[in-house]
Amino acid sequence: MTEEDKEKELERDDVHKRRDLYEDEPDARSEQGVLRGENDMAMEHDALDEERGVLRSEDFTPEPPAWSPGRFRRMIWRTRLRLLINGAAAALLLFLLYTMYLGALHIYFNQTQVRGDFFRSVISIVELNEDGLQVEKSVTGPFEVTPFLSQKANLKLFREVGDRQVIVGEVHAKKTITGHMSYKISHDGRYLNENDGPRFILPYSAVKDPEALENNEQIQSEKSRLSNNEERIEPDLTRLSSIEDGYVAELSFSTQTLMPPGELIKLLQGYDVRVTGMPVFAGELAAFETPYSMGCCNGGPEYEVPHLTLRPKAIFENHELSMWQSSIRPSDGENMTSHVELLLSNLEWMMASNSYNGEDIDEQRLAYLEENGVQVYGATVTGPVRELEKLKAQPEFRNFQLGPIEIWSWDK
Repeated sequence: MTEEDKEKELERDDVHKRRDLYEDEPDARSEQGVLRGENDMAMEHDALDEERGVLRSEDFTPEPPAWSPGRFRRMIWRTRLRLLINGAAAALLLFLLYTMYLGALHIYFNQTQVRGDFFRSVISIVELNEDGLQVEKSVTGPFEVTPFLSQKANLKLFREVGDRQVIVGEVHAKKTITGHMSYKISHDGRYLNENDGPRFILPYSAVKDPEALENNEQIQSEKSRLSNNEERIEPDLTRLSSIEDGYVAELSFSTQTLMPPGELIKLLQGYDVRVTGMPVFAGELAAFETPYSMGCCNGGPEYEVPHLTLRPKAIFENHELSMWQSSIRPSDGENMTSHVELLLSNLEWMMASNSYNGEDIDEQRLAYLEENGVQVYGATVTGPVRELEKLKAQPEFRNFQLGPIEIWSWDK
């Protein structure tokens, strides 16, 4: 074929292709319309599904990948460590707050007024109710405040024997936030079945008609025997007479009748002894009922009752202990008026400042003493054994009881 024939053939092929394309174009246009319609319908369905709240599978998140055992253990230990750190921090914070709280309590309770009033309460309650026992007067001693605002102290107890203050026990005192005072005494007894202290017998005049004393054969025979210089037989006097010189001791005795403290001091002025306490009659078994024990001696009844004790001076000024004595010297002509006034004022202060067991009885005692005055029916004294032995010559004294004995320590 020539060149011209080839060109003509190419032109015919082009014409045929353009015709075929023109014929296929409507089909393509129709397919595009169908696709657009389907897309519009899908969009309408999606909008309806959203309005109806329909969820499809593609709306859910895919499940997380499974953890390996090592990664899970690490997560557990990290959680435990975090909890441990948080717990330790909380405990440290609580400890710091608790320490600050206790510090604030001690700052408040160590004030002169609070501390001084507490020690005054302990000294007053113990020494007024315990025969011859005295509390150490160290207001700077051990003092504790509990988290519940209770005050506690353990103080030594002693008896004056000669010039020595012999420790005989300890008092454990506690005062609660409500003001209730309580105490417990632990005795350092050196012997089994040892008596904790002296026992005083009420005179017959306190439990019987005083006019009947003149007809009491026991009392009259006792006085008659002593006036005739007959030997008095009492177990503790026998023990006292067997002690060699060079010792001092404590001795207690009861009296035949009630008497003012000053009168009893006068009876003792001829002896080289000192008084550490006197039992006070405050209406027990006469003005009101109180617990008592009763025994017999030579056929006669003997009554022992809890009682108040007239003690040596202990003066508090501005909530501080300013002056105190451990004994009273009869040889100095001691004026007992101040001791009696302190007894009444301390008893009144003790009831106003504290609540304690036996407070109701003390109220009756105070009322009786204010109306009838203070009378005593015995004493606890200390001195050289030979001077104590001389007291048996006094017809007014009876029921002698020997207390602690120490080697010589006496300053006249």
